[in-house]
Amino acid sequence: MMREESGENMSSRPMPDPSRRGGLEQGFTLIELMVALALSAILSIMIMMVSTSAQETYTSTLQKVEVYNRFRLALNTVKNDFAAWIPTQELEFYSDGRGGAGRRNFHFEMGEEIADTRDEYGFGVVDGGVIKEYDEFAHIIQRHYESREKQQFMDGDRSAKVHDAYQVYFRGMTYIEGQVREANIEYMLADPAKPWKNGIPQPPDSVEMDKVRDLVLYKIVRFFRIDSKLVTNFNKYPITRRIIEVATNVTDFRVEYMSDNPFQRSRRKGAPKFRTPEEDYKDPVELATRPKRTKIGKGYIYTKKFGYGSVKIAEKFPLAIAQTAVWGDSNVARNAGRRPQSVRVGFTGNPNISFAELVPGDRVYIFTEAERGGQKAGGNIAGRLAAFPAGDYTVKTNINGMLEFVEDIDSTLWGGKDQPGVRYKAAYMPAALRLTIRMVDDEGMNPKTMQQVVWLRRKSR
Repeated sequence: MMREESGENMSSRPMPDPSRRGGLEQGFTLIELMVALALSAILSIMIMMVSTSAQETYTSTLQKVEVYNRFRLALNTVKNDFAAWIPTQELEFYSDGRGGAGRRNFHFEMGEEIADTRDEYGFGVVDGGVIKEYDEFAHIIQRHYESREKQQFMDGDRSAKVHDAYQVYFRGMTYIEGQVREANIEYMLADPAKPWKNGIPQPPDSVEMDKVRDLVLYKIVRFFRIDSKLVTNFNKYPITRRIIEVATNVTDFRVEYMSDNPFQRSRRKGAPKFRTPEEDYKDPVELATRPKRTKIGKGYIYTKKFGYGSVKIAEKFPLAIAQTAVWGDSNVARNAGRRPQSVRVGFTGNPNISFAELVPGDRVYIFTEAERGGQKAGGNIAGRLAAFPAGDYTVKTNINGMLEFVEDIDSTLWGGKDQPGVRYKAAYMPAALRLTIRMVDDEGMNPKTMQQVVWLRRKSR
């Protein structure tokens, strides 16, 4: 019975159909294969798009980081040098005692200039020595150039844009050749495509759109290298010049300054503010320190010098008067009605100059005609002794345009008379500078602008 049932069950079980086997043995149809290929292509395109987007984001981020690194380096370099600005009445290097009256007075006189190693025409850095002009004071030169920017062009603006290309020249402490040295420092935006003049890069005039990114911010340093040659051959020892590339891709370099007016002697009203040389030209603190305007091509450049007076024979400037000291206990009758006062030097009733930009602590070099190599003060010893005692004096206060000094000045040999025709040199520096730098990336795109304020003087009133 058992065998019969087993046989019956086996005979009644259906046989497997070869055409309905498992999927592993079944092939893909053409439609399924095309769908799979399409999905693979879509996935590949999506992966490629994501990868390209990531690569573009990475490249853009890298370019921005590079621009900001250049910003940081340029701003820190310029800021540190500005903060070490030294006011000086003789910006250039000179050999004391070689010119003028042939005497050592610790001040420059005509004929005492010293050329540098790369300057066959003589002294001067800003003009490269091409124009022989001794730089007595620090100064800021306002220049501009025109160009079309790539970003501006792509945005549909075809007009030319005016850019800032300032130059700043001053004395300060700077790091050069592994040491901190006192040196003459110049910052300038230059066009490397223009031929250099006498070893000095030149500022841009008109720059093509694809060349804006090539502009360079340079730092030019001139200093004495102290070694044995300097000691043994000082009069013929040249100045060392170094030209340093601070940053590339710089499209704008701008330096504004804040004028100081501690004695309220300025003709300008209102609170102090940052000004360009052009603005100072249109509304000067006083005409004696008004920036110089020079016609260049279709426009102008403006030069602001931070100083009063000069020892240049050809340069004309107002001569001061020295008022003799007045004391209440001597010559009472002669001094009746006059308050006691020390010797004062300056100007009364002169609308062009009142020493408005000097502050307490500034140094003024007061000298005679004989001190700068001109005619002697008096034809005898008594006349020379009676002359104003030449030397350096420290400003104490400014009274209606007349300076009083910390040092005592002996006027007992003046015979109770004032001395006219007093010559002077006084350097000063602005209260603060505002530095503006603008850069683009290596493609000339993504312009960025940064500003930094550097306070050169902080005084409590």
